[in-house]
Amino acid sequence: FNNPHTWNSYVYSQGIEISCLSISQGRSIAQAGGERKREKMKMTVNNSIIRIALITGIIFCHSNACAFVSSSNSNINAVTSSSSPYQWRNTCIRETNVDENECVKTSDVLSLDSIRSTLIRQEETIIFALIERAQYRQNAVVYGRGKMLGEGVGQSFLEFMLVGTEALHCKVRRYTSPEEHAFFPEKLPKASLGVLPELDFPDLLSDAGGANKVNFNEILLRKYIDVVLPALTKSGDDEQHGSTVLADIAALQALSRRVHYGKFVAESKYRADPEGYQKLVDANDHEGVMKLLTNETVEKQVLRRARLKAATYGREPLMSSLPELEDDKDSTSIIAAAAASAVVAAVEAMRDHSGAAQVGKVDPWIIESIYRDIIIPITKDIEVAYLFRRCGKEPPSQYAPNRMSVDVDVLSI
Repeated sequence: FNNPHTWNSYVYSQGIEISCLSISQGRSIAQAGGERKREKMKMTVNNSIIRIALITGIIFCHSNACAFVSSSNSNINAVTSSSSPYQWRNTCIRETNVDENECVKTSDVLSLDSIRSTLIRQEETIIFALIERAQYRQNAVVYGRGKMLGEGVGQSFLEFMLVGTEALHCKVRRYTSPEEHAFFPEKLPKASLGVLPELDFPDLLSDAGGANKVNFNEILLRKYIDVVLPALTKSGDDEQHGSTVLADIAALQALSRRVHYGKFVAESKYRADPEGYQKLVDANDHEGVMKLLTNETVEKQVLRRARLKAATYGREPLMSSLPELEDDKDSTSIIAAAAASAVVAAVEAMRDHSGAAQVGKVDPWIIESIYRDIIIPITKDIEVAYLFRRCGKEPPSQYAPNRMSVDVDVLSI
């Protein structure tokens, strides 16, 4: 809006009525003789919440969420059932008979249970991305500067593609979300596309000492290339360089989102015990901070779940020995195949890793090792760095964004 006008919302038991003066380019909906006229639009929601999304002056309505444009700044405010706290801003319009449980509060988003639920769902994205990358050879040529693009470019093929991808995503506001972190933030465009409205996110993370700006993608990228790929892929070159890099980017972005969720974990734990963390930081006791935020029971659950999921997702369904389906309603064979596959995957995941031949698209123990040696340690390093900045101090040198506090050169499979 050039000149945003007041939007008044009225909530009734059977619907929502929105009165507005303007919806596009600061102009009124109707003009006659230079006099603005008020138009009203009523939408019956039939005891359900609706979403009203304003995009370049057009109103769209969808189910499962609601939104309205505020009178002060034209921002879209809404609440949805999504696990991500940054889909919409956390403000709720609702009917008089809508249950309070359908609305999400900031305190709910920052709860450890909510964060853990989000991290569990991210496991599928990460594991599928790693399985996708594992189908190609290591293809080391795409990671060497000057090997594919020439000496004058100064970038590897992966870096070139990653910079271009991030520049495009920046144009559509990806990196305005605190969940997202660029690998080359210094190369991002200065502004997004002008036709897109600005996004307004709730302040879930603290900006004290630049805590919300902590970015460990530099070390994540290096460990992905030097440690993860040699264990995940077969050596050699299969000439699938473009597909390899695209798979790399998908995996790297998923990994980056996962490890930087440590900032939300750290903020949640800080709010639960601010005095305890402040005391440790003031004493420069980084080991004490690490110990206080570590939950070994949860970490063991994560490792076991990652191994089991890798064994399950990396295996073809056992359909060959089952009869054909006689009709669409006969789901017995599908159920039997799913159950048999789950049992075999569980056995595969629990077997002793003693040099046995790999069965499936990826070795489940490698996925577990990636979590144990790379993902969890970097996540915890980010948490320590965030907490130190949150409490007003620079983190110790071993928690700098270009290194791991406990270095890893090879996965401990």
